[in-house]
Amino acid sequence: MTRVGTLAENNQILQYLQQSKSTADSLQLQITTGLKSTNFSGIAPQSAQLVNLSDQQAKQQGYIDTINTVSTRLQVMGLSIGSIETLATQFVGNLPTDAYNTQGETIQEQAKQVLGQVAGYLNTQDGANYVFSGNNTSSPPVDTDGLPNPGSLTAASDGAPPNGYYEGDDGIAQATVDNNVTLSYGVNANNPAFEQFIRVLNFLANAPAFDQSNATDVANVNRATQMLNSVVTQLQTLQGTNALQQGQLSNQLDNHKSALALAQGSIADIAKVDPATAITQLDTLQTQLQASYQIIGILQQLSLVNYMK
Repeated sequence: MTRVGTLAENNQILQYLQQSKSTADSLQLQITTGLKSTNFSGIAPQSAQLVNLSDQQAKQQGYIDTINTVSTRLQVMGLSIGSIETLATQFVGNLPTDAYNTQGETIQEQAKQVLGQVAGYLNTQDGANYVFSGNNTSSPPVDTDGLPNPGSLTAASDGAPPNGYYEGDDGIAQATVDNNVTLSYGVNANNPAFEQFIRVLNFLANAPAFDQSNATDVANVNRATQMLNSVVTQLQTLQGTNALQQGQLSNQLDNHKSALALAQGSIADIAKVDPATAITQLDTLQTQLQASYQIIGILQQLSLVNYMK
């Protein structure tokens, strides 16, 4: 039988034990999950802030994913444009002399070969999408089989086959990279720089042998050379624009990564526990609980007879 004088103490200790046991269970769950609470009620005063931070985190991650996708596409485009620029620079450098060369590979054969290479670069994909097709990304944009034979230096060839090569559309890709910020980016295979290069190559590939004593042939070779020099300049401009857009995206990416890290840090401060601190608290509490159980055991053995002894 419990001593009357210790009944209040006994009940108080039992209540303390229940509270401490509940706290220990909570600490154990925190250590296991790494979270202060598995539901919003456990962090009620900051639950609204946590919801807002979670939304911010998701939004920033969405922008980052979009920017990474667009950056990859621009990098693929940049590599293709750079390769086409190299082809144009090399070809125009050889054209004035090779046009009249009757030994070795003719200018017609060279033009046909380079035309196939240009088409290959313009039909580049980043995964499943053709990057130079406008919004028609499921279809290769260039089909040189439909180009006219004989070719022409004056008639544009960016229409759909026959008498052209372009099978994409005029759409310009857009991406939302920040709140109320939409970036138009990229270039299509019917851009004048590509079209003029393809037009010249097609003309040369289908032209008969050039005669340096023929005024018309000389005029055509000179015109083709001028057009190719213009093509090189235009391609360099496209490269500069591509690099500028990549730079803009890189700046946006850095901003979003910083905002994401801030949101994640704030979420961690609200929702997550420090495992070392929680383990220390649990060890301390378990020590206190063990001592309390011992006291309860002693009190349970006390009686009036024991007390009178």
